[in-house]
Amino acid sequence: MDEALEQPLTLIVAPAGSGKSVLLAQWAEAHPDLAVVWLPLTSADDDPVRFSRRLLAGLAGLNAEAADLGPLVSMHGGGLGTQLLEALGPLLAELPETAIVLDDLHLLSNPTLLSDLSRLVEQLPPEVHLILATRVDPPIAWSRHRVHRGLSELRQSDLAFDSTDTARLLERITGRSLEPDQVDALLERTEGWAVGLQLAGMMLRVRDDSGAFISRFSGSDRFIADYLSEEVLEAQSAERRSFLLRSSVVDEMCAELAVRLTGEPRSQLVLEELERQSMFLVPLDDRREWYRFHHLFRDLLRFRLRAEEPGIEAELLTEAAHWHLERGDFAPAVEYLLQARQWDEALDLIMSRGSEIFEQGQMATVIRWATEVPDTVRAERREVTLLLGFLKVAEGQAAGGEDLLASVVADPGATPGEQACAQALLCSLAQFRSNPEVTVEMAHTAMDMIGRLDGGPVPAVMNLGDPRVLETVSLGSCGRGHFLAGRMEEAREWLERSLESAGAAYSVWKIAILGSLALVEAWSGRLERAEALAEEALGVAREAGILIHPITSDAFLATTMVALERGQPRHAALALREGCLRSEANRRIPLTWIGRLLTAELQAAEGHPDQAAATAATPWSELGAPPPPLVEHGLVALRCRLLRLAGDTEEAERLLRGTQVDAPAVVAESVATALAAGRVDYARKLLEGTEWAKTEPRPTVERLVSVALLASAEGDPDEAGRRLDEALDVASVHGLVEVFVRAGPRVIQLVADPTSGSTPFGAAVLARAREATAPAPGHDLADPLTDRELEIVSYLASRLTNTELAEQCYVSVNTIKTHMAHIYRKLEVPNRKEAIVRARELGLL
Repeated sequence: MDEALEQPLTLIVAPAGSGKSVLLAQWAEAHPDLAVVWLPLTSADDDPVRFSRRLLAGLAGLNAEAADLGPLVSMHGGGLGTQLLEALGPLLAELPETAIVLDDLHLLSNPTLLSDLSRLVEQLPPEVHLILATRVDPPIAWSRHRVHRGLSELRQSDLAFDSTDTARLLERITGRSLEPDQVDALLERTEGWAVGLQLAGMMLRVRDDSGAFISRFSGSDRFIADYLSEEVLEAQSAERRSFLLRSSVVDEMCAELAVRLTGEPRSQLVLEELERQSMFLVPLDDRREWYRFHHLFRDLLRFRLRAEEPGIEAELLTEAAHWHLERGDFAPAVEYLLQARQWDEALDLIMSRGSEIFEQGQMATVIRWATEVPDTVRAERREVTLLLGFLKVAEGQAAGGEDLLASVVADPGATPGEQACAQALLCSLAQFRSNPEVTVEMAHTAMDMIGRLDGGPVPAVMNLGDPRVLETVSLGSCGRGHFLAGRMEEAREWLERSLESAGAAYSVWKIAILGSLALVEAWSGRLERAEALAEEALGVAREAGILIHPITSDAFLATTMVALERGQPRHAALALREGCLRSEANRRIPLTWIGRLLTAELQAAEGHPDQAAATAATPWSELGAPPPPLVEHGLVALRCRLLRLAGDTEEAERLLRGTQVDAPAVVAESVATALAAGRVDYARKLLEGTEWAKTEPRPTVERLVSVALLASAEGDPDEAGRRLDEALDVASVHGLVEVFVRAGPRVIQLVADPTSGSTPFGAAVLARAREATAPAPGHDLADPLTDRELEIVSYLASRLTNTELAEQCYVSVNTIKTHMAHIYRKLEVPNRKEAIVRARELGLL
């Protein structure tokens, strides 16, 4: 086994009872200097969110930074996901020599997840090894690893006992030494199979006629297990036999649960005695509190229980479910109810606690639970269809979820409450649908349906069991639709109505509404209110323990935009990353597009126009759907601005000719481009023919800046100065700095006029303009700082501790610590004090 660590991957393939887990446990115990992350797998780990979080939790015991990778877990890809795999590489490289053991891999059937495990091997540094124990070869092509000598394999023949091992095992179990020929006979007849030898030893322990028993003993594999297990079971007392049979119904047991199932008050002592007697009981923790039976022995016990006490298994499983429920263990309770075929009770539990699963992000698990219930049972409960539809949408399967919800709306047998609930949930697709007009139309339909309920019952799905809550969802979705269409006043009105409605008391809906409203205000230029709303949303999420949930992406993206509009790009990187990760986690396409636009804006603000242009030109096929109108207009304006500032006005005009919209950002850029091309009359025509949203700060500033540019081009410096002063006055109230820098050098020259530039806000605009055109501080470092590290550096001189900084940025302390460690390394300093000195020398502070 030690030779296995010379390879990044070890594959142990052998039938049940071959000693795979025992071998690994003994090997790990013999290497106390080796860190081991051991994951005993179950079929529930087919849920990639559950599997990923279990893996990260195990790694966090060695490197706390692993806990920060939670937002990278994809909820729609079916596997670990590219982002998580790429992030695991650097994290694993910082671990000590470590073995990651995935035991019982054969219980996984998710092909994408299994494929990603192969990709994980490619990320492994030399000090980290992946060990897979399974009964059958996994359905993955490992040939590439074999060719490159990166794979070590152990199979049944490698695990077979030899005569020395056999003699030692039999002596330990029976308490006496056997004759060499007896040992050889058992070894030959079991072919060195561990379970066969263990069962034989257990029978020899209670027999005086060793020679006669061995001479009659023949067979191999499962025939031995069936025969000898029956013999072992028959040799037990009636009380012990009953304990074994009844406790075998559960996957894992502790003494208290065993008491509940068996009535044996001394269950802890019985469990410890069974382990000492090698009765195929496996301890699951060092304190000997939780145990499980060996799979083969448990199979036999359950078979005998069904034969001897028909119907008792379902009763015991239901009792185990109730025991777990009394302790708040929701997931195992559902699993046992499903095994007991208690369909209605399982569905009642799923329906009552489905929102918890949504908050935890493990949508695939509850989808699996619901679909395990027979179709004939589910067909009688439309609320289950509603929950399934919603969770499929939340997981990123928008089309499949929409089909289920639409089927309820169209079902003539559905109640008005069920149809209204389905319609409200269809509205929530605003976060996944690129066409906002469809959302707005659906929201109005939902409001009409809710208005006609007249107090009728509403199914309790995702805390929607009240018409007022359905109203909250519909109002909020309509607001998001208007926002994505670029209609800020309408969006604000609907979202504020949603925030004031009764359903906003549920934390998930409140976070979503606050985040969306924050985005509306950031886009409109009301930065102070946008910041307050985003902070409230993230504060609620932190208090509810769901800060890593995708629902927080709106708030993070709003925080990003506030920093960009204030001319503080270094304060945008952390929030931008968090927002993008969450929106991409479950394919929230409109928000993912907003993340792309803000990424390009950040790149442009940091002086990387080529990167910005490439990001802004992202083909919509890459994301699976086109951008919503709001983002499309922003991307067009950005691409034209980059072309204009690079001197390519002809290409900018060509791009604009294909964009017939009156979005403020596009019109402002069209005016600037026309003036740069010397087309003054066309610029005036554009300005005079556009209806500007005069109540929104950012469009107002963009309009005034455009008028000032036009006046300057027409030779009217006084008018240009007046209009620019008006723009500066409006912008100063809201802190809108970047709008002037984006407009280009001519506007900055106008701001630099002694009249305009003499104000504190004008000075701030000029300072930001100088920063935007200067070489990036620290660009000459051997290993330049990333945008996120530059943001952390900007806080270094403050008195904020790492904990306070993490709270301010709504990230974990470990994230901050990780960035700080990288900053110290890149600046070649040992601590924060010296990092501040070095950062000032480089102009980073």
